[in-house]
Amino acid sequence: MLRAEEVSSGKGAVQSIAGIPEGYEIGEKRLSPNGRFAILYPIRGDDTAELPPNLLVCLKRYSVLTRIGTEGGRWQGARDQPLAKWNGNSIVAIWIAARWGMKDLAVYEIEADEIKRIQPVWRRVWLLFDQDFRERFLSKYPDEKGSGVIFVSKGEGPDSKPELEFKGHKMLLSLFAENKPDLSVTPHWTASLHAVWNLDTAELEHVDFRPGPIELRPNY
Repeated sequence: MLRAEEVSSGKGAVQSIAGIPEGYEIGEKRLSPNGRFAILYPIRGDDTAELPPNLLVCLKRYSVLTRIGTEGGRWQGARDQPLAKWNGNSIVAIWIAARWGMKDLAVYEIEADEIKRIQPVWRRVWLLFDQDFRERFLSKYPDEKGSGVIFVSKGEGPDSKPELEFKGHKMLLSLFAENKPDLSVTPHWTASLHAVWNLDTAELEHVDFRPGPIELRPNY
C-alpha cells in the first residue's frame, strides 16, 4: 500500500502519483510492471458504510480508466476484492476473489492511457459450466436448482496448475467448479476446464471441458 508522492513497481520504474483521490490507496501488488497503471482500493472504514468503487487507473498523469464491478468497492484483503495479473504493460486480467475462488474474470486492453477493449472471459467460461450443470445435474436432481456453479480454487500443490497464466498472446486457464463446496450432504456435481484464451481474437481455444462425477457425499 502506497500513499506517497512516488511509487516503485519493484522493477526500477518510478511514477509520480499526484491526484489519487482521498480515501483510496494503491494496490502495490496490482501495479503494471512499469508502475504506470494500478488498481485503487478504498481504505477500510466503518464496516456498515458502502465504500466507493474499486478503480483501474493511470497514475501518470492520474486518470480513471474504468470502474471495477457494479457494487461498492472492497478494501485490500477483503472478500470479493479485485485482483489482477499483468501481461506486459497494456494487458491485464482482473477478477474478483470470491469466498471459494475467482469469478468475473475479464481482460482489459489499454492503449494511449485508455481502455481499448474488454474481453469477457468469464461469460464464455461460465456458460460451459452452467450448461453442463443444467443438463447433467438438474435433469437428475431438479429440486437442487437453488444451488449453482461455484468456482473453487484448488490452492497450491505439486500437481496443481495456476488458474490463469499468460504465455505471449495466450492466457492459459485451469478452472474447477462444484455446486456446494461446503461438504454438505447433498447431490454433488463437479466439472473442470483446461483451455486457452486467445488475446488477439478474444475467443476460447483448445477447450478441454471435463464433466466430473455426480454423487452423494458421505455424512462426515
